[in-house]
Amino acid sequence: MKTKKLSIYVMSILVLAALVSSCTEEQISHNKVSCQPACEALRQKAATAQTCSKSAEDKVRYEPTWESLMKHDATPKWYQDAVLGFYFHWGPYSVPAFSCSGYWTMYQKGSRTYRLVKQKYGEPGIEFGYKDFVPLWKASNYDPDEWAKLFKYAGADFAGPGAEHHDGFALWDTDYDEWNSMDMGPGIDIVGTLVEACRKQGLKTCIALHNWRTYITYDTGRRLCPKGVDVNDPKYTGLYGPIHEPTHRRPINNRYPGDDWPYSHWDERLNKWKELVDKYQFDLAWWEHMDSGNPPDTLKRQMLAYYFNAADRWEKEVVVTSKKLWENRRQDLPPQISPLNLEIGFLPNPRPQKWQTDIPLGRSWAYTPRVGCKDLDEIIEIIVDNVSNNGLALFSVAPKPDGSLPQEQVEGLKKLGDWMAINKEALHATVPAPFDKSGTFLSKYSSMRFLRKKEYLYVIDLEEPKAPLKIPHIRPLRGSEIKMLGCDKPLKWRVVLDEEDSEYESEGDLMIEEVPDPLPCDYAWSFKIQILDKCW
Repeated sequence: MKTKKLSIYVMSILVLAALVSSCTEEQISHNKVSCQPACEALRQKAATAQTCSKSAEDKVRYEPTWESLMKHDATPKWYQDAVLGFYFHWGPYSVPAFSCSGYWTMYQKGSRTYRLVKQKYGEPGIEFGYKDFVPLWKASNYDPDEWAKLFKYAGADFAGPGAEHHDGFALWDTDYDEWNSMDMGPGIDIVGTLVEACRKQGLKTCIALHNWRTYITYDTGRRLCPKGVDVNDPKYTGLYGPIHEPTHRRPINNRYPGDDWPYSHWDERLNKWKELVDKYQFDLAWWEHMDSGNPPDTLKRQMLAYYFNAADRWEKEVVVTSKKLWENRRQDLPPQISPLNLEIGFLPNPRPQKWQTDIPLGRSWAYTPRVGCKDLDEIIEIIVDNVSNNGLALFSVAPKPDGSLPQEQVEGLKKLGDWMAINKEALHATVPAPFDKSGTFLSKYSSMRFLRKKEYLYVIDLEEPKAPLKIPHIRPLRGSEIKMLGCDKPLKWRVVLDEEDSEYESEGDLMIEEVPDPLPCDYAWSFKIQILDKCW
């Protein structure tokens, strides 16, 4: 729409400019006061319009083909340097607190969520449907600024909302779906408010989009509900999707192509995507379930081209992450375009391209009464292990239906922030460090993880260090200081050479002869070591 308006504006100005240029000198001199300034203004507008038109054309760098899209830098520097991100799982499903798959399992007789809904709200699909949770979701204590401040304090590099989950309820002010958080439920543009709050904290922004399979999400309800009731009522197709014969018993897995689904479903995905891009100009998108054929490749290419071209106009470097490995078309997008995302998955060794894992901060993705928060040492170990293997961690918080975060997660993030204030230097903008003489990437030794930034090696010990501490194959710069982050006092050290070696630069082990007492933090201690470049 914006492009169309620009084209109309440009054409109008060019036509007026042509009329002005056809004026004779006599006509201009006849009414110098009124005509000449107007003519000059039109000439200037025409020149500006031509410049804008040419600029807009120049900005269309990407065509919707894989060949063109692969010119995009999948991992810009800000993403390569990043350590940590946050997003959320939050929606009407938070009201019954049955986590984020309950909206389809509630329609399966005998399931835990079916029994929960029947006991508390009414018989699913007969007396009560998922749609009926929407007006119960108020989010009265939602404070995006407080969330963003907490994410920033916890050490985040980027953060943002889950814009739409598999339930099909949009969390932004959209023109393409009446079932959205602005027009129903909370009455808030959740995506817009959180993106704005994160920007105010200096964070890069992200959105998660899981809405590709909503066409089949409620197939369980289509089997259960009588004709004309709840999922099978035409009044609610905006949420449940068009009424059709159910085809799947489990809507959430990775084997269902969507090339036989109606075009209207994919048109709505494309329109919503463009709207999100234009309104919120986020830095990273996390796409889930973008399997081959679901959505079709043509739609993926259109969406990527639209986003990449928009980012060029914004002069932003953007990232789109997706699931699984590309080999044998098992990854949703080519690695030249999209870094790998592993859901609750990890890599044992460094991967050349930056990657990420997304993982719940608590026991479940979305709020339940027992959601809790992972122990701090587990959170830190996930982050450190990922970064030492050239990855990052994207944690999902689980807001309560009123918009507050569970107290355990608030406390966990504050403790993480305390640790990050001391140790993030050892993680941010680092790369995995090879530390044997052959140059092989060995990012770990026992409980230690190795990272490098310029001439410094950071050794993070996940177990409490005891002196003397041996770090193999490391030779610090002669006469340099070794410190533990969070302590100013240099530590005593020496290099133990192999018996056959007489030169300092030869193979040997670093021995740190003392460690600080008391230690600066309770988990994962970081040593900063200036090293000899020739040893790498």
